[in-house]
Amino acid sequence: PPDLRSMVLEASFLCIDNSDYMRNGDHAPSRMEAQLDAVNLLSGAKTQSNPENVVGLLSTAGRGVEVQVALTGDVGQVLSLSHGIKIGGNANLSAGIQVAQLSLKHRQNKNQRQRIIVFVGSPVQEEEAALVKLGKKLKKNSVAMDIINFGEEAENAAKLEALLNAVNSDDNSHLVTVPPGPHVLSDILLSSPIVQGEDGAGAAMAGMGGGGGEGAGDFAGLAVDPNMDPEFAWALRVSMEEERARQEAAAKAAEEAGAGSAEG
Repeated sequence: PPDLRSMVLEASFLCIDNSDYMRNGDHAPSRMEAQLDAVNLLSGAKTQSNPENVVGLLSTAGRGVEVQVALTGDVGQVLSLSHGIKIGGNANLSAGIQVAQLSLKHRQNKNQRQRIIVFVGSPVQEEEAALVKLGKKLKKNSVAMDIINFGEEAENAAKLEALLNAVNSDDNSHLVTVPPGPHVLSDILLSSPIVQGEDGAGAAMAGMGGGGGEGAGDFAGLAVDPNMDPEFAWALRVSMEEERARQEAAAKAAEEAGAGSAEG
């Protein structure tokens, strides 16, 4: 059995960027879709690492900061509601962080550590000094923060590093910068400290999945560990099997058509 001491008891609030910049296709298929895949991955990883963990979700743009999912242990709710989020407007990063902090403060289980996971995919409007002040306030209230910097990563790097340095306490916070490229945002997060945790809790989660290797064969070249994210792995397996069946049916139809014309 996994060492229960290493299973961090945590309440995490995910802040996603739904500004107009999310329509951009530099992260396939779009920044928004790449981000939603990452939300699925992170909420699944958090709730699997400890059965008492909870996650919440808010969006930082549109008509204003909007809590989409209050803290819950039901990852299905996060997955279904995240796909209804509309794109528009500019992101208000500091307001999103403050709303997340307030939601965490009112968590039911006060033994849960508090963590905010924020996606930044558009230019940060705030001044660096304001972000530093906010980061220090979070640190004082024992809130850890993970920042995913993508899309406008070069422009935002200095401000987000300053925010990270202000909030970071004993390496409990992380900044992951993802430049555009052929890679998948959620794959990069899978191997980052955001998912692996400070003490390699990701390894414990993978161990909890059972006998390690089985089922991994289906995922050759797809950078998916079926033990890490069973729901995603299952969905992937179903779509691969459907595709295989479709190809076989097409081949069979072509064969029959060929046989028919030969008889004629």
